[in-house]
Amino acid sequence: MPITIDLPPAIIQEAKAFAESRHTTIEKMFVDYLDEELRHNRKVRGVLSRLEELKRRTNARLSGQPYKFNRADAYEPEIPYA
Repeated sequence: MPITIDLPPAIIQEAKAFAESRHTTIEKMFVDYLDEELRHNRKVRGVLSRLEELKRRTNARLSGQPYKFNRADAYEPEIPYA
């Protein structure tokens, strides 16, 4: 399916030079870039989906008040010496 993108001439000229320096074409660079972005997007959606599932499963087990750290709880009580 052909897609037309309207770019300023200066950008086209620079993009052509850049593509030629990499032994490719603007079209190939665009397709590669878009493919990489779509692949990254799928990966992110998968990770977020797994995170949501983990959150859903974990949230069901949590109940009551959340733990609040108290520094005094970290030390044994002092024993008075005679």
